[in-house]
Amino acid sequence: MLPTNPFKTAEDYIQLRKKYTPNTWAETMTIMSDMIIMPVIALFLLLTNQVDIFLLVSTVVKAYQCWFEYEHYMNLRSQVQMMFLHMVKVGGPFIRTNDMAYMPYVFADAVVRTRR
Repeated sequence: MLPTNPFKTAEDYIQLRKKYTPNTWAETMTIMSDMIIMPVIALFLLLTNQVDIFLLVSTVVKAYQCWFEYEHYMNLRSQVQMMFLHMVKVGGPFIRTNDMAYMPYVFADAVVRTRR
């Protein structure tokens, strides 16, 4: 199903793609730490009764936020893929870009043009 606001979908996807498809090992390790490693450490400290409540709360909140954003990113990714398939189906692209990072805008343009 195509999104109701394709340009907002494209913008949100581009912003989240910058975060969840990192270019360096440091960025990858930061994401892995926030989503997996720190929650496991906090759980281990909780089970051994050595946890600091502020560490536990901040770790849980950060992990929840990261997983929520990642799930939203994956949903947007499927919507952008549907916009791409729609663009191909209607004979697009109708506009071009030199930067591949902004291709979701080209897909969104094809969706908007066919709705007019």
